[in-house]
Amino acid sequence: MVTKINSETLKRLADEVGDETVVILLNVFSDELDQYLQKLSGQPSVTQIGDISHAIKSSAASFGADDLALMAQECEYRVRQGQETWMIDHLPQFRQMVEGMSIEYKQLAGSNELINRML
Repeated sequence: MVTKINSETLKRLADEVGDETVVILLNVFSDELDQYLQKLSGQPSVTQIGDISHAIKSSAASFGADDLALMAQECEYRVRQGQETWMIDHLPQFRQMVEGMSIEYKQLAGSNELINRML
């Protein structure tokens, strides 16, 4: 599964906080995703998945991880609706998206060339 980073969202963020601060924030976001991934990699309860989904949803949208934000929103909704089977079935996909975006943001934050292309 390939996800894209919304460059327009990152450009807006860079305009608000500055290019150097964006790099710091990208690293923080990537670290947060790693922490969530650790929690999702065990045997989290459906309630924990819902809480993690809620936390990821808005930060992912703020950093241009639109597909992850949508998946997190869907997971949160399904948990609230009591659709535990759906959530358990889709947990591997959610984990994969969290992991993939963490890697992408780490790479982006570590490369001036990628940052310059994006911004």
